[in-house]
Amino acid sequence: MIRPPYRKPFRAQAEPHIARAPSNPDFLLATFQEGRFTNGGAVDCGYSVSRDGGLTWSRALSPKLTTTSGGPYLRATDPVAAVDLNGTAYLNTIGATNSQFTTGAVVVSRSTDGGNSFLQPVVVYQSANSTLLPDKNWMAVNTFAGTPTVGRIVVTYSLFDFANLSVNGAPIMRSFSDNGGLTWSAPAAISPTTRDTQSSQPVFLADGRLAIVFWNFNNTDSSADDFMQVVVSNDGGNTFGAPKFITPVNLYAEPAIRSGGFLPSANADRAGHLFVVYQALSAGSPKILFTKSSNAGDTWTAPIPITDNPVGSGVFNPAVSASPDGQIVTVVFYDHRDNPGSTTLVDMYLAQSFDGGATWRPNIRLTNVSSDATLAPLTGGGYMLGDYLGVAEPTSRDVPAVPVWIDTRTGNPDPFVARVGIAPSFDFTSWQAGRLSLGQITNPATGGQAGDADHDGEDNKSEFLSGTDPNDAASVSHTARQLNISTRTRVEAGDENALIGGFIITGSDPKQVIVRAIGPSLTARGVPGALQNPTLELAPENGAHIFNDNWKDADTAAIQATGIPPVDDRESAIVQTLAPGRYTAIVRGVSNTTGVALVEVYEIPPANSSQLGNISSRSFVGLDDNVMIGGFIVGSGQGINGTGSVRVVVRGIGPSLASRGVSGPLQDPELLLFNSNGTPIAANDNWRSTQQSEIEASGLAPEDDREAAISTTLTQGNYTAIVRGKNGTIGVGLVEVYTVR
Repeated sequence: MIRPPYRKPFRAQAEPHIARAPSNPDFLLATFQEGRFTNGGAVDCGYSVSRDGGLTWSRALSPKLTTTSGGPYLRATDPVAAVDLNGTAYLNTIGATNSQFTTGAVVVSRSTDGGNSFLQPVVVYQSANSTLLPDKNWMAVNTFAGTPTVGRIVVTYSLFDFANLSVNGAPIMRSFSDNGGLTWSAPAAISPTTRDTQSSQPVFLADGRLAIVFWNFNNTDSSADDFMQVVVSNDGGNTFGAPKFITPVNLYAEPAIRSGGFLPSANADRAGHLFVVYQALSAGSPKILFTKSSNAGDTWTAPIPITDNPVGSGVFNPAVSASPDGQIVTVVFYDHRDNPGSTTLVDMYLAQSFDGGATWRPNIRLTNVSSDATLAPLTGGGYMLGDYLGVAEPTSRDVPAVPVWIDTRTGNPDPFVARVGIAPSFDFTSWQAGRLSLGQITNPATGGQAGDADHDGEDNKSEFLSGTDPNDAASVSHTARQLNISTRTRVEAGDENALIGGFIITGSDPKQVIVRAIGPSLTARGVPGALQNPTLELAPENGAHIFNDNWKDADTAAIQATGIPPVDDRESAIVQTLAPGRYTAIVRGVSNTTGVALVEVYEIPPANSSQLGNISSRSFVGLDDNVMIGGFIVGSGQGINGTGSVRVVVRGIGPSLASRGVSGPLQDPELLLFNSNGTPIAANDNWRSTQQSEIEASGLAPEDDREAAISTTLTQGNYTAIVRGKNGTIGVGLVEVYTVR
């Protein structure tokens, strides 16, 4: 949602439009009525600017337009946006010059600073008397470099003369500016003989010609009651040829929401094709129809329905855009199909073609919540969502289509946008286009499968597979897992001073693990005073204990098959397939011998739904080399080259062990966390001092305020957690690593 800058009573927005900068696809300009009245026009017209392809928006009122924003006009309506090759942004609106909105002025505002501010509106046309009223303006900018009128702005509008309406009808007028909207040409009719016209759509073609598509409701001009025509100017809007017939139209109005005439939508690609969509009855049922010209409007394809809405279900307000080569054609529209029988509940839908409009894919629903049009102002023509909406074109596979529409899910009519990656089938490229700006995509750190825009440890490939938001670190599925835990500390005599490792297997499937007790081989790693003959006991929460002393005396083949048998024959190991639950591994010295030992738990491939969800070790914490050192490994995730992350809480526990019957607990533990390079990641003494709310939210807050805890996200690699006593104190401590889901 493009959020409004104020609250009720003027929250009703209507009639949105959007434009993309041709030289910077990440720059988008949207505009809409602000504070729509029930009897014509709005308090003002507003605009929103996005500089990241529609991910974020800044919003403001059009300055000095109406009296609300310091301007001369009493109301405003019919906002249209455009951006030229130099990045100058334009807003075209109609301002009311009397309170009844029976006279008005067509104006254009411009911004030369990237949408940060807009200059005072310049008058294109103002009613000369109280019977003349301009209506249904539209704007086009020539963005085709090398053409004679590049940079020209053309504004068209119908001019109603209410004093002589039956005689003069309503011609379509045009004015143009060749100096960035500072001054404008005198208005001129695009056809001196064509009257009773409305809903003009000026479009520049690739060779600089200007085509203006419009609706003709004068049944004396053709055998059809309603039909569409086009006039073409070979000199970019100075002069025009005779109108050309496009198609008859079996008019379909949407009476509950917007009765009266329809507005077609026209657009051109950068290869010379002209596209038109409109709402009409086709075989007696409401449809959005599509037609195309490849010769500057001389001839048109037979109109075809491009919506697959059920018979009798209404569709209306289409908008069309095309890729530069004209192959990808995108059409958005309002649709009733998800609420059979309702005339006021609507959704936004999309139709797309990947062969220039020859064939069309099944329609796609863009909204997940239907809008209730009765929340919009009720005017004489129905509930006012607007006479049109807009869609910014996809300029490449990395740039999404961005439709804008009025949505009432907040309880008020507000402008909403969506970013739609356009592709024949859902793939990473279309996913990325819909979720990352072009600037992010072209930056290797944030775009592509290996990029990580929100720095949550899961790269874009992983976010794509998980369906999470690559720009929101809170929207993440951590795909890595803890594969092993090891703790090194001094083993003393007696059960109280044994090295005790605990772990939990989560999930529903049995998990094969190897548990090792290492001692003698630590000497070769430079550890003094190693335990020379460790024993290992594996104790489930319920069930028989398993014991090993000297690993070759047990299941030698199974231990060797893991690829990680102990180095020394005196060391111990147990390989078991364990059901989900809690387990304890206890390391002691044979005959109550003492020394530094290591207890380890490894997950054995293949991976399944179960995993090591929490691992801990309890032992005596001494000084210097006899502090408790816990090591653990974070395995691979589902990203590129196994990239992934896991959210963990690491805890250093001491004082609360006394309540569990442990004598001599460490009274004030300190906790330090390092990566495999020895670089400190985090440290904590007294868990409430740093990440209190985050740790409490995990449900893993220590019982005693003196205990330590760290909450962090870790990626694939080896990590070390050190627990020591503050100020050189000693005692029994516990190091724990929990996976947080």
